[in-house]
Amino acid sequence: ARIYKDKEGEKKLWKQDGAIYSYMSMNVFGPGALELNAENEGMDTELHLTIHGGDIAIRSGNDGINTNEDKVSVTTINGGHLRITVTGETGEGDGIDSNGSIVISGGTVETFACGSSADSGIDADMGISLQGGTVIATGNMLDQIDENSQTHAVFTFAQSQNPGIYTLKNAAGEAVLEISAQNPFRNLILSAPTLTEGTYTLWCGD
Repeated sequence: ARIYKDKEGEKKLWKQDGAIYSYMSMNVFGPGALELNAENEGMDTELHLTIHGGDIAIRSGNDGINTNEDKVSVTTINGGHLRITVTGETGEGDGIDSNGSIVISGGTVETFACGSSADSGIDADMGISLQGGTVIATGNMLDQIDENSQTHAVFTFAQSQNPGIYTLKNAAGEAVLEISAQNPFRNLILSAPTLTEGTYTLWCGD
């Protein structure tokens, strides 16, 4: 680890614990594919992270993505396909963890937090805004989603649910979203441009 002083003179710690680690803001552009297999965290930055496109798959022992400047960092996803599975080798891990905020405006985001710890598929200290794209997130904790976000569904279960295939169906019984959950979970967040206000049911198998 490396110690430095911030502008107030307080000591801070660069953990350097991600497979890809940046001291400054990080931008990821597509097209192309990126696969990360990390014993600890997957993709980390000390400031902001913006994903514009590409096919990104992350398997991590802790947080899949971590932007860690308190009350400052913004994780933004504008496009591409992001799939995060936290294996939980460290005993914990959010799918996407921002010490600031998370903004998702496009693309497809599938994120599965550690199934045995109190972590979230999407976790942000300063709020989560879903402005577009398709989002599937599982975990055992739930962070507040901005009320001005696009239509989304939040399921909270009394008991942990098993990994497997789940289907969101509309009132007519038509499949709207299919979820391939990779870890046990008690909370499920679903959002997509095709969702409208109404009645939906969630199915596991038949």
